[in-house]
Amino acid sequence: MSAFDDDYRKKAEKIAETLQEYFREKEGWHVAKKTKDFTISYRASKEFDGYLYKGEALLNAPPKAVFDYVEPLPDGPRAKWDKNMKKIEICKWFTKDLRINRACTASACMGLISPRDFVDLILTKETDEYYSTNAISIDYEGCPPDKKFVRGWNWPCGMICCKIPGEPNKCKLVSLIQPSIGGMLPRTLVDSAIPGSMTELFTQLQNGLKEDGKWVS
Repeated sequence: MSAFDDDYRKKAEKIAETLQEYFREKEGWHVAKKTKDFTISYRASKEFDGYLYKGEALLNAPPKAVFDYVEPLPDGPRAKWDKNMKKIEICKWFTKDLRINRACTASACMGLISPRDFVDLILTKETDEYYSTNAISIDYEGCPPDKKFVRGWNWPCGMICCKIPGEPNKCKLVSLIQPSIGGMLPRTLVDSAIPGSMTELFTQLQNGLKEDGKWVS
C-alpha cells in the first residue's frame, strides 16, 4: 500500500474508533421514534451543527447475513431491498476491507428533498463482538459532482451488527448516521425526514430478510 493509500486507512481506522465511542455512549439520547421492532434516537452531533441519529433493532437473522444485507455494494442485497438507494458504485478498491463508494439516493418527502449522492470512504471490520461498516464522506477527484444529484456529506457513520452470545440466529443492528444533505433546505424539514427514512430502512431490511429466507422464526 502506498503512503497515500495508507493515509486513507489511518483516516478510516480513526472513524471506526469514533463510531465505537458513539456506540458506547449511553447518555444524552432522545427518542424520536419507537416501535416494537426498533428505536430511533438522536443527540447533538460533535461533528457539525446537526444531529447524530442512532437506530437500533433486534433481528431474527444471523449477524453475518444481516451484515451482508446492509453493506452497500453494487452487487449485494442492499441494492435490491433498499428502495431509497438508487445506485451504488465503487470508485476505488484499496484492499478487500477498504474502499471508496458513491451512493445515490432517491428523492424524499414527496419530492421536497431531491436526489442526493454521497462519496464515502468505507472500512469494514469483523471482531468477536460485531461486523461493521465505518464511513465518512471525502472529496475524491475520481467521483466528481453529477448535475442529476445534490452532493451530500456524511460525517462519521456506519452500521454495527452485534453478535449475541449463545444466539447465532439473532443479532442487534445499530445504525449511526449524521448526514449534511446539502442544498437550501429548511433545517426542520431535514430533521423530521431522517427518523422516518431510518424507520423505512429497518422495515425494508426486515422484509428483505424474510423474503429471501434469511429470517429465523
